[in-house]
Amino acid sequence: MRICKTPGLGGKKYICKNCNHYHYVYLGCGNSRCSICQRVKREQWIDKLRKKLLAVPYVHLVTTMPHELNSLARKYPREVYNILFKVTRDTVYQYGYDPKYLGAKPGLISILHTFGSDIKYHVHVHSLMTFGGIDKNGNWQYPKDKTRLCPHKKFRNTFRDNFIATVHQAAREGKLKLEERHRVSLLKLKTKSWSYYVTPPAMSIENIELYIARYINHVAVTNSRLSYLKETNEVKLIYNDYRNQIDGQPAPKKTTGFDSLSFIHQYLMHVPPPYFQKTRWYGIHSSTSQKKYKSTIESLLRKNGQTVRTVMEIIRHLLKVPTLRCEKCAHDKFEVEIVSADRHFIKTYLRLPNIRSP
Repeated sequence: MRICKTPGLGGKKYICKNCNHYHYVYLGCGNSRCSICQRVKREQWIDKLRKKLLAVPYVHLVTTMPHELNSLARKYPREVYNILFKVTRDTVYQYGYDPKYLGAKPGLISILHTFGSDIKYHVHVHSLMTFGGIDKNGNWQYPKDKTRLCPHKKFRNTFRDNFIATVHQAAREGKLKLEERHRVSLLKLKTKSWSYYVTPPAMSIENIELYIARYINHVAVTNSRLSYLKETNEVKLIYNDYRNQIDGQPAPKKTTGFDSLSFIHQYLMHVPPPYFQKTRWYGIHSSTSQKKYKSTIESLLRKNGQTVRTVMEIIRHLLKVPTLRCEKCAHDKFEVEIVSADRHFIKTYLRLPNIRSP
């Protein structure tokens, strides 16, 4: 990802046949988490999401792992992230299947985030949860409470207790090893109130869809929020200052700085383990339930769904201009030359400040 869209990967040189103006287009790295070359896939994911959503109210649920366990997550990222997904799902199921609250199978679309706006390590899961579910007879049921699945305090405490119990179970099974500091943290966390957020149910959730999809095929931050000061070899990041946000108003912007290598380290810390699935579909949104309740779900579909757009349609949407036109004379005929990869590019522009041992 460090050399995505740079001479380090090579590319093509487009030469306008009308005015000889030329433009380089370098290859993308293809990494599924790259914020530069995966924008097309992100737009297509939004289309697929909208096609699968149902004509029922949804809530935006955020379940968060306390910062006291950050060191455990860094050491065992796959195991801890899986626990966060599992406990979120199980807690929703616990109250969803309970006839006292719902008595039906809900739907859940969960996405892992490991960062906040300032790209610090902040592990949490965003979920779109159906406000209701399908019962054993295939009928749609709404929760007994018109505003929430269950009391917020109950959900928060159940999630906390389930998370701690699942971490201890994973340790007993040898999936992770708890150090003394982790045991102390877990003991203290039993009596703390964990961070938990849920919105009221709503039919119109376009803003939530876009917010959740923002970091699909994308890690931490976009280039629009970054600037590089060559004189000081410093990367400047613009982030939202949520601590000083006033209700009903956008969060104020603040700026922080990193040296180049520190920023790369901070950025790559949010890249998940290989083949890890950051998006998971549960309940009536899972593939097996889609088949089982096909006739019922089809009658609940919000709309026919937006057709998944082609790559060229999305490129035109992102650029706001017709593709493959000369930026100088707007001519659409080009000669194309292949540009070989510069194998020395990364050594030239991403050098260590001094020699160090391996």
